[in-house]
Amino acid sequence: MKTRTIFGIIMAAVLLASCNVAPKVSTNQGSSSDMQTTALKPEPTESVLSDDLILRDEFEDDINKNWGMKIVSGLEDQLIWSQTNGKFRLEIQPPNDTNFAFFRKDASYSDVIVQAEVENYGQLDNAFSLMCRASDAGWYELRISSQGYYELLRYDQYLADEGKNAYTNFVESRIGSTLINSGLDKNVFALSCQDNQLKVFINGEQVYYDKRPLTVEDDTYSSGTIGFGALSYGKEVDVTFNNIETLKP
Repeated sequence: MKTRTIFGIIMAAVLLASCNVAPKVSTNQGSSSDMQTTALKPEPTESVLSDDLILRDEFEDDINKNWGMKIVSGLEDQLIWSQTNGKFRLEIQPPNDTNFAFFRKDASYSDVIVQAEVENYGQLDNAFSLMCRASDAGWYELRISSQGYYELLRYDQYLADEGKNAYTNFVESRIGSTLINSGLDKNVFALSCQDNQLKVFINGEQVYYDKRPLTVEDDTYSSGTIGFGALSYGKEVDVTFNNIETLKP
């Protein structure tokens, strides 16, 4: 009986070996159609600032002829302005933070570059601003400071009317740039609004952010007028705008 049992076990083993049975292995890779992929986006390339001039204002006419003022923050009594030798001078008094903006009357652009030459005569803790696609709904805004910083923002009038912060910053709050001439030196800066892209130029060169040319995509505003302005942060400010240019991108 034991001999038969042992013989049966040996025969079963031989039969299994002859069938060449092997375990199945699952790779869990799936088919290519199941894979999740992300479209590749091209890196921003450096742009050249256009010199195709539409309009140049050297402030020889009364400022009220072509421009209207909007007080974004502060009090009107804090601003003393004058026009001398083709310069529009803004002297802002403390102690409140202020934001005074000036918008071109009877003008509207979809794709446009607004550029200004500015000069500082006082405190470094200030800001010059440029705006494009401005309307009752809001605008895009570029700021540079005599301390060497810049900001790129969107202003939403609806949020302002609700008493909320109307500004959205597309970069960090304030970004340092070696392109800005700090102190009392002159600066030329420009904001380009073309299609859904915003670009920043300072003294003829496009600003870099995260080691790439800064290009912000936003489609909130598609057209509007241009503007410029000055901001103070609780201190006395003395600045001039020497000219404003409107360019084709």
